[in-house]
Amino acid sequence: MVRLAIIGAGFMGSMHAEVYSQLPNVKIAAIVDERGEKAKSLAEKYGAIPYLSADQVFAKSDITIVDICLPTFLHKEFVIKAAEAGKDIICEKPIALTIEDAKKMVDACRKKKVRFMVAHVIRFWPEYAFIKRNYDQGRYGKLITITCTRLSPRPTWGWQNWLLDNSRSGGALFDLHIHDVDFILYLLGQNPVSLYSVGTFSQEEGYTHVFTTYNFPGGITAFAEGGWDMTSNFPFEMKFIAQFEKAVVDFDSTSTPTLTVYYADGRVERPQIERKTSQVSEGNISDLGGYYFEINYFIDHVVHNKEFQIITPEDAVNSLAVVLKELESLKTGKIITF
Repeated sequence: MVRLAIIGAGFMGSMHAEVYSQLPNVKIAAIVDERGEKAKSLAEKYGAIPYLSADQVFAKSDITIVDICLPTFLHKEFVIKAAEAGKDIICEKPIALTIEDAKKMVDACRKKKVRFMVAHVIRFWPEYAFIKRNYDQGRYGKLITITCTRLSPRPTWGWQNWLLDNSRSGGALFDLHIHDVDFILYLLGQNPVSLYSVGTFSQEEGYTHVFTTYNFPGGITAFAEGGWDMTSNFPFEMKFIAQFEKAVVDFDSTSTPTLTVYYADGRVERPQIERKTSQVSEGNISDLGGYYFEINYFIDHVVHNKEFQIITPEDAVNSLAVVLKELESLKTGKIITF
């Protein structure tokens, strides 16, 4: 039985807890949150012990895994503390707000020889995993272009409204848009040759809407739009359209079915996607599927001491580096080359 602690009892901590409760041989031993009522409520739901301080959990030798679901600006501090306590770690994305902090986190985990995975959940999301698998197999021929879209109302559910504080979250660029940046890099297995970004900026909230064009080797063009400045009644949506030589793959989270493949020969295929609905009421999404596959992968690889392949710490650092290149383009108005 693996015993773990979740640090942060907000939306993401609640999503992760729901997944762990469905996995065999996993016990949520502790829930940590400085908001005592939050920690107590989530702990009672899953038979765990609530704590106000992570230090109390780090001192417990029977807890071997720590799941860090804290605001981004706290990731470095708590990942390093967990590593120094000898805990294996899964930490929410993005890894950090600066490359310097991200590298210190990776170095600390490597030095203490603990497992470290950053939760870039879109790599595990069924529709995105579908296109990655078929791209790698060459099923639809050469990829010509892919467009990814991620739109949301303003995320007002965060602790102390941290998501809307640019200094703590990095704004939509770092917290929302990075999902599609990371997936595009994962899909193509390489960095772009160049990129160009434009967006909408708020002094307090940072970039609230970003549009980026990427040019990749081999003539592949990618485009990603991410924004959380939509009206409060606008439904959260994520989409992609991938144009291949032999087919167009269309995903829209607001449609039923969500995924359709349009073949050049006239055939239409609607692959069946496994759905897992979450009971968590906060946040902007109720589909538990990607989180389930992600966390199951993490636990399996830690328990059986297997190397992470779908997402490595270095991948997370690289995705952050590309987002920082986008920030440079946004600020300078220039095309950025790699």
